[in-house]
Order: sequence, then C-alpha cells, then structure tokens
Amino acid sequence: MARAEPRRLAASFISELSLRGDLFPGCRALLRALAPRFQLAIVTNGIDRVQRSRLRVSRLDGFFGTIVTSEGCGFAKPDPRILGVALEALDVAPREAVYVGDDVRVDGLAARRAGMGFVWMDRAGLPAGSRAPRRRIVHLSELPAVL
Repeated sequence: MARAEPRRLAASFISELSLRGDLFPGCRALLRALAPRFQLAIVTNGIDRVQRSRLRVSRLDGFFGTIVTSEGCGFAKPDPRILGVALEALDVAPREAVYVGDDVRVDGLAARRAGMGFVWMDRAGLPAGSRAPRRRIVHLSELPAVL
C-alpha cells in the first residue's frame, strides 16, 4: 500500500463523517423543550469542521448558543478549560450550569473540575453493582426531570 493511501482513506472518512447527522430518538423534541428554558451549548472533543457540519446536517445547530470543540479552543476534556470557554461565551457561572455527557470519566471529571453539575447519559446501561453519578439518565426523555 502506498503512503498516500492511509491519508486518502482518513480524509475520506472525515469527509463522510461530516455528512452524517445521526440523532438519538427524542433528541429534537428534547431540544425544543429545553431551548426556551435554558441556554444550550455543545462542548466536544472533536474536529471543528466535522462537528459543525454534523450539527448543520442534522438541523440541530440552531438550538445552541455556542459550539466549543477541542480543536477550536485548544483544550480537550477532561481539561475543565474547554467548559470554561463555553461558560464564558454564554456568560454563565459554573454553579448555574449543568454538563450532560456520555462518558462518566472524561465528561464527569471535566464538569467536576470546572465546578459544574453533571448528568451522565448512560446509553449502554450501567452494569449491576456499578456506582453511578448522582444524576444519571438512560434516555433523553428523562433529562428535563433531573435539571
């Protein structure tokens, strides 16, 4: 295989990923319910152009007052500074914010270090006997009740 082949495949993957707007069931309805009540932001350890494109393709970008990517700000979770960038953009104090994330270790640690509340979106279902954060949901429809 020529050296250019892996680079071409990687570029093709990024390009195709940018065109995907996959949504979890109930996502759009949840955002319609939350947007009038809260300022919403996206914070992701992702490639800026990919994440922004995926939000546009899925027609979710209009729900968020700010979009912060690790590539765009130079910090990646669990570094709390990435959350600080979003809080500053929204002009919100950490104690007034809640971070919803699907990685209990990385997202939860970033939120704790930033002084924010945390809700774990446990998509896989917590194994019996495991310890979970105080606020844990398994379906998006549960989120309004824990905020």
